[in-house]
Amino acid sequence: MFPMTLSSDVYPSARSGHARDMARLSAPRVAAFVYLLALVAVWSTPAAAAPPRTLAPTADQIRHIVSHAAVRIEVEDADTRSVCTGWIGWSEDTRSAAYTAAHCFRAGARYRLTVIGSDDAVYATNLTRWESLDLMVLWFPRGGLPALRFWKPVPAGAFHAVYVLSERGAALRLVDVAVPRVHWEIRFHTHPVAVAIPLLSAPGTSGAPLVDLADGALVGMIVGFAVDRPALAAVVPAQSIYDALTAAAHR
Repeated sequence: MFPMTLSSDVYPSARSGHARDMARLSAPRVAAFVYLLALVAVWSTPAAAAPPRTLAPTADQIRHIVSHAAVRIEVEDADTRSVCTGWIGWSEDTRSAAYTAAHCFRAGARYRLTVIGSDDAVYATNLTRWESLDLMVLWFPRGGLPALRFWKPVPAGAFHAVYVLSERGAALRLVDVAVPRVHWEIRFHTHPVAVAIPLLSAPGTSGAPLVDLADGALVGMIVGFAVDRPALAAVVPAQSIYDALTAAAHR
């Protein structure tokens, strides 16, 4: 988790790696590209992303979906362990992909993923990351899992949201929050695409999904908070994640 000044240097809770753009754990480049195309296929354009209002789930259904799609990510290397959060954004019969923050990356580490409320952990087999966006995708050999598939741009005005909070020594938990407004006037130097949203965050929450309770659409990923205003979280918009995936697929 990154505490950030409003003009923003950052403090990582997990040491960052050094390679730029896309990196992989063990998969060949062709396989990684096929995985990437699968992600883009799931992340439809925003006009088609959110379900129709007549089919929109209830708030309780949205909380249930988020609780089953959120994952705890333990980053293990020879010396230390740290914790990040993520969410399943794609799943097929035998494999799935979890999104989290790229600053959770460590060279040579293993990534152990556990769904909320489960003791059944699995290790990632390969990864793709975009350091400039602070985005990492972990691929793991488990299929048929609930996933957050719908997304939309960050709302311009007030909205109600649910997100996953990780606090030191505690299990992941869902938090409802009424967002009075997005602080568009605040910019983070190290995360230029991130927006400031008033919600409680903590080390270990990096990579947590932020979901609109009105329709169940993902609006962004939490990557840090402001040092001098810790009640403001830094959130990478879902729009920016979509743009990164589509740009990579067309390279």
